[in-house]
Amino acid sequence: MQTDVELHHPLERRKIVIDTKFTRIFTSSRYREELLKSGYLYQLYTYLRTQETHDDFVSLNSEGMLLHPQTGGRINEQMRVQGHLIHLRTVDLTASNRDFEEQLISLVPP
Repeated sequence: MQTDVELHHPLERRKIVIDTKFTRIFTSSRYREELLKSGYLYQLYTYLRTQETHDDFVSLNSEGMLLHPQTGGRINEQMRVQGHLIHLRTVDLTASNRDFEEQLISLVPP
């Protein structure tokens, strides 16, 4: 499996796998107007789990991020799934240059 982006910080023993989507990430159901397409989460989860090595702390605790461009509004959510922190983030393409830069900088939490 080929990931879109991987960020590694050896000193902090941290790895973030970023999967980008440029299609609509929401769908609807009878019960909800906007519902995140579960296939995208499964794909990111699969990236994280297939890279695990039992004797590698970083691989067992790597993080994932679903990153999606959006026009208007922002999403900044996270969840933990079997030891892996998964972030759901959007960047607003209609933002000013300065705001857009700040959004990109703030994508990776400390």
